[in-house]
Amino acid sequence: MENTIAPGDTVLVDRTTQVYRGDVIVEEEPTDGPGYHLRRVIGVPGDHVACCDGQGRITVNGTALDETYLYPGDAPAQASFNVTVPAGKFWLLGDHRSLSRDSQSEGALAIQVVGRVFLIRRSGHATLLRAPRAFAADGLAPASEPVPAAVIGTGVACVALILLLALAIFGTVRLVLRGRGRTGPPQPQPVREWQGGAQP
Repeated sequence: MENTIAPGDTVLVDRTTQVYRGDVIVEEEPTDGPGYHLRRVIGVPGDHVACCDGQGRITVNGTALDETYLYPGDAPAQASFNVTVPAGKFWLLGDHRSLSRDSQSEGALAIQVVGRVFLIRRSGHATLLRAPRAFAADGLAPASEPVPAAVIGTGVACVALILLLALAIFGTVRLVLRGRGRTGPPQPQPVREWQGGAQP
């Protein structure tokens, strides 16, 4: 999946089976033994996927894809194809097409979707993974996707943690100030004037 996902990257996955064209998904192939794969969804069941048009681009239902995410120097496909994706299968391709084992050689794949990748962490920097413009602009994928529940949960957890820390710090400061007030120097007692006569 280079350069979208490089060796050493950490990915966060929204565990959903609802995926769209253009999504990078984590999937298992039931016939491929244990293990997970990262691939991009190019065609869903019923799509007509072909390579290539007059400009060398893959088309989905007649719409050409401008795949700006491909590995530098890679062609959109290593071989021509012209298929309708059958029910229960997907047309999946890696972004590093010259090295990827995907639908180019295997055909439409029957898979178990684990989830879609929504965030990539590389060298301390996090990048949200959105639907590529090639898919969103042509109506092949939603222009805006719902925020994954994992992102919302993480945000809520972070806010709650910050509030708890603030309360803990505030409480500690109050205790320290109260303690100092109790152990401070004795306060002078008011002196009463004697008006004469017998002392009390």
